[in-house]
Amino acid sequence: MLKVKNLYKTMAKLAGSIFAMLGFRALINNSRIKKEMKKVIYLLACLFASGANAGLITTFTDRVAFDSSVGGTVLEDFTDTSHFPIPGGSLNSLSSFGGLSAGDIKAGATYSTPVGPGNYFNIDAGGGFAGGFLDGMFPSSRRLTITYSPLISAFGFDTNNLMPSFDIVINFLSGSSYNANFTGISSMSFFGFQSNAADIQSVVISGNQGQFAFAIDNHAFGGSAIPSSVSVPEPSSLFIFCLALAGITLKRKKF
Repeated sequence: MLKVKNLYKTMAKLAGSIFAMLGFRALINNSRIKKEMKKVIYLLACLFASGANAGLITTFTDRVAFDSSVGGTVLEDFTDTSHFPIPGGSLNSLSSFGGLSAGDIKAGATYSTPVGPGNYFNIDAGGGFAGGFLDGMFPSSRRLTITYSPLISAFGFDTNNLMPSFDIVINFLSGSSYNANFTGISSMSFFGFQSNAADIQSVVISGNQGQFAFAIDNHAFGGSAIPSSVSVPEPSSLFIFCLALAGITLKRKKF
């Protein structure tokens, strides 16, 4: 809603300036016409905002390139040792169990998976990772959900042959989710994802091969740099819109 309001204010201001430049100041001062213009501009703002929230994703397999593109992130390394099982199927900065203290997990992300038997959710050690890493054991229906607060524009993580294939779903503030599958992971690999806006609400990771349902480490999230996609209408588009709106307004006034 905030994005719609900001777009509306920007578009209304630019439209007013262009109308004045075209000599239509008398029209925009007419209360009835002004009301109609506001409706049209608001609808267009909603349209542009909806498109901006569609979740345009850039993927990375190189952490250096990812860091360079997204700017500042929080890095979660899941401590330097094991803590398992994670009780209640949820892990965040308030978690305290098995040698883990509140604050050991970085704030801003909550990790969760459906509760199950045995060591269904763990901070494990070894497995080719340095220090602790986050994992979950099968069944295949098991999945890792990461929920972000506040919303973020980018995240990335390391994995290896403990999760040789996985599906990922990225959920945004609005618009369609991003879905992808990655296979053939035989050694330590990085996977990074950057949205065109700070609109990522959550991520769902589901491994579909091997002993582990998921296994990740060095989870980076946040991001201050956003790819150069247009989140507000370009001046040329707005200018054409204003000309069209002026033509419709003049026609209605004439008849």
